[in-house]
Amino acid sequence: MKAFFASFAGQIFSVLVVLAIVSACTLDTRKAELGASLAGTNWNLKSLDSQSVNTAYLPTISFETSRITGYGGCNRYFGNYTSSNDGVFSTHQIGATKMACNNERDRLEQRYLEQLSKASLYAITREQLHILDNNRKILMVFTAAKPATTNSK
Repeated sequence: MKAFFASFAGQIFSVLVVLAIVSACTLDTRKAELGASLAGTNWNLKSLDSQSVNTAYLPTISFETSRITGYGGCNRYFGNYTSSNDGVFSTHQIGATKMACNNERDRLEQRYLEQLSKASLYAITREQLHILDNNRKILMVFTAAKPATTNSK
């Protein structure tokens, strides 16, 4: 076995295995559903600036035909968005309520809304929404919100 990995073919095989693992762990927006419709979808923030978001006040986003609404971690927000079939995305005229919250929640909301304003691309992969900037850097990742269940008796 040692002889195989010491050989040229073994080294090439090892490099190919490492490359396959690395490529499987990266977002390839060519394989993502670029331009999948956002209208009628609801999402919960999973990561912001490549950091997991773990809080009881999780930011959310919901899309209608051309309107977005959601919760930023402290306040409700609303605005307009545009999207196209090739994954181009932008937000416009974002407004929010003005409740006072603790510093941690205020900072989260400020970062969240700042990144939302930088968004220029989106992709949907495996029940996740990826919001990217114009350099294809992932700004935020959302998970699909589970529909509310009702108990009927």
